[in-house]
Amino acid sequence: MTPDQHFVEGDWRAHSGLFQGANFRCALEKVEELKRFAADRGHTVVQFTVAWTLANPAVDVAIVGARGPDHIQGAAPAAEFDLSEEDLREIENIMQGAVPVGGPSPEGM
Repeated sequence: MTPDQHFVEGDWRAHSGLFQGANFRCALEKVEELKRFAADRGHTVVQFTVAWTLANPAVDVAIVGARGPDHIQGAAPAAEFDLSEEDLREIENIMQGAVPVGGPSPEGM
């Protein structure tokens, strides 16, 4: 995605403030920073995202959405490594200033 991304009519993101203007640009910048951080450690951002979720002591399982087998194969290696305390701190630093996201699921919008 790019800052000038246009979503087709009927796509919930076309009307969400999270996918427009400064919020969207900030989110894309954070994703790029996380991609670089993960790549520097030999992983994808998807793998790091799943590993970060699993690093939370309150989480026993991560449910990963997938549209095809390649998505599952891409995320599965996250179960094979643990993030260090340093990694978790760096992710927290990267995410400073990110736009908090909450509320209804996209399907309910």
